[in-house]
Amino acid sequence: MKTSIILLLLAIAAGPALAQPTGGRPNRIVPTVTRTVHMFSELENQWLDAVQSRDQAALDKIVAPNFELRSALQAGTPTPRAESLKQALALPPFDSSIGKMAAHEYGDTIIVSFEWKLKPSKAALPERMFVVDTWRQAEAGWQVVTRYIAPIGDNAKSPPGAVMDPNPSQKKM
Repeated sequence: MKTSIILLLLAIAAGPALAQPTGGRPNRIVPTVTRTVHMFSELENQWLDAVQSRDQAALDKIVAPNFELRSALQAGTPTPRAESLKQALALPPFDSSIGKMAAHEYGDTIIVSFEWKLKPSKAALPERMFVVDTWRQAEAGWQVVTRYIAPIGDNAKSPPGAVMDPNPSQKKM
């Protein structure tokens, strides 16, 4: 009886080791979407939809009056809300998608970062952007107050303090 219990416990403990993939293939990390990431993915998509449909009422609800956009291409020159929305609304509608989002909560402030893939029809826009948005809780709901945006390119170099991983999906658990 005692031997059976020991063998059972050993089998349970060895299960994960036996279930490892063979052939040297690493484990895959499957990110879990948190409640905050889900909520802000929806808000970001509402913002994109409002721009594409030219819905000024929705934009007024989502984009704070003191909003500014900061572009890596003009780091020292912030773009105020009115000019940023004017430029966005002047573009012809295009498809895009958001992915690889992370969200960090700081009380009534949420910082989200993500990759924004654009499929511009006629406009000369980059195909991929790295975006960091700062959202603040207001009386009427969440509003974006600042956007930092930079194009992602094949010739990008690693900034100081960052590690460029050529195969992020190849990380082991």
